[in-house]
Amino acid sequence: MTTRWELANILFPDVNESIEDLLKKYPEREEKKVLRFAPSPTWYLHFWGLYTSFIGWKYAKQNNGKMLLRIEDTDQKREIEWAAELLIQALKNFWIQFDEGPLNINEEFWAYGPYTQSKRANLYRVFAKYLVAKWLAYPCWMSEERLNEIREMQTVSRIIPWIYGNYSEWRNKNPDELLAKYHEEGNKFPVLRFRSHWDTSKKIVFKDMIRWEISMADNYNDIVLIKADGLPTYHLAHIVDDTLMRVTTITRGEEWLTSVPLHLQLFQAFNLPAPEYCHLAPICKLEDGKKRKLSKRKDPEANVEYFFENWYPPKALLEYIMTLADSSYEDWQRENEDKNYLDFEFSLEKMNVAWPLFDFVKLQNISNGYLSKLSTEDLYNQGLAWAEKYHNELATLMKKDPEYTISALNIERHTEKDPKRFTLYTDIEKNILFFFDEKWDTIKQNKPEFPESIPMETWKAFAADYAQNYDISWDVLSWFDQLKTIWNKYWFAANNAEFKQWGFIGKVWDLAMFLRIQLCWAKQTPDLFSVMKVLWDKRIKERLLDL
Repeated sequence: MTTRWELANILFPDVNESIEDLLKKYPEREEKKVLRFAPSPTWYLHFWGLYTSFIGWKYAKQNNGKMLLRIEDTDQKREIEWAAELLIQALKNFWIQFDEGPLNINEEFWAYGPYTQSKRANLYRVFAKYLVAKWLAYPCWMSEERLNEIREMQTVSRIIPWIYGNYSEWRNKNPDELLAKYHEEGNKFPVLRFRSHWDTSKKIVFKDMIRWEISMADNYNDIVLIKADGLPTYHLAHIVDDTLMRVTTITRGEEWLTSVPLHLQLFQAFNLPAPEYCHLAPICKLEDGKKRKLSKRKDPEANVEYFFENWYPPKALLEYIMTLADSSYEDWQRENEDKNYLDFEFSLEKMNVAWPLFDFVKLQNISNGYLSKLSTEDLYNQGLAWAEKYHNELATLMKKDPEYTISALNIERHTEKDPKRFTLYTDIEKNILFFFDEKWDTIKQNKPEFPESIPMETWKAFAADYAQNYDISWDVLSWFDQLKTIWNKYWFAANNAEFKQWGFIGKVWDLAMFLRIQLCWAKQTPDLFSVMKVLWDKRIKERLLDL
């Protein structure tokens, strides 16, 4: 008669270590808080992935803990070859520094790895063998067709669904029967199932860090733990990986709440302590007045690359995520304008269970505030780094004369009249392109019209006179006094009242508009005097006379 231990040894002949051996190999850590971000390499970095990884990283750092990166690639049918590399690179762009995990798809660091699940198959087999030996798991040869038949029968008969109790054809077989089938099938088994208590009436109460005590039906399903390819399902991998990596706190989406009873059963089966669970509400959008989850199929911003390609500052995006995670952050920031999300004391327990709403208007306001606070040198450096990746032509212009570019960017910044023109890095191009002679012919193609009521001969005469007599070295008051002298000469009114009373040919507003159009080829520009100070003498004369 075959014993359970003998069956376990035959099913897993390559496993020579025990769980106790592995726990010694991966000892307890000194840190009280250890969290992980564990994406699947099946797509680009999703905004949800950035949200959860940032929250975990922030919580770990402020608690002097550690944050790990683990690649969960056990679903190899859905895996995209280059996705893991893109995930790792995208996270680096947000300065989320992991203490352990893959540097890239071929290199890892620190001693609790491997950090890619497909490289950990031998570890899962140790735990699987233990369950078989304890009669808490069994190999199952039920075909997909048979499983579908049972589901259909359960549905028609209004029986609680899934594979449990007598609905599992291999659950009640003894070791000899299981071994005979194993040999009959060429020493193979398609899946390994967990042997649950299968009591469908049983309830469980557990604690979630956000939702506190939760009561729900306990797990009764004989869930699959090992698949036909030898790799584990998420359920077994979660217990093994988070135990051996000594993870203390699990942050994941609320869709995993219903799996907690199963996971607690598995921890109990291994006689292991369960971690803290924190199930996060999903990011949502409004559609037809109703909330729905942010969708990678419907919403381009679901892909984090969208924010790179549209030139959002990464740190502004992290500021925005902080407002989604903790509604008190905005009030705190208004009271602490000189601080940012790194200084904020964040608590997982205070997160809202309501679905946070993705709001582009708020994101852009935060982005504008972030860029407005930067020194002009930092704005230049960040904008240049982005341009080098996404806009080579602009990067070339910015690097040609960094001092000139910084002077152009600096107009009116950090003054009482600061218009806060920069919301995205793309606003750099909008605000400085006309400063560059290389772009002058291109910009001229979209030149606005001068005020129609004033003859071109007047504009030419004024331009020639002004080009001959202005002095850009003057201060703004002297510059304006000189401009007043010239506008009187060409019969421009100082205000609407003068214009209506005395029949002037135009107003000073028209004169200022002419200068803007002629010097910048645009009706809306930064402060005109400041623009002229940056353009300086030679460019001003050339542009004034280019009529």
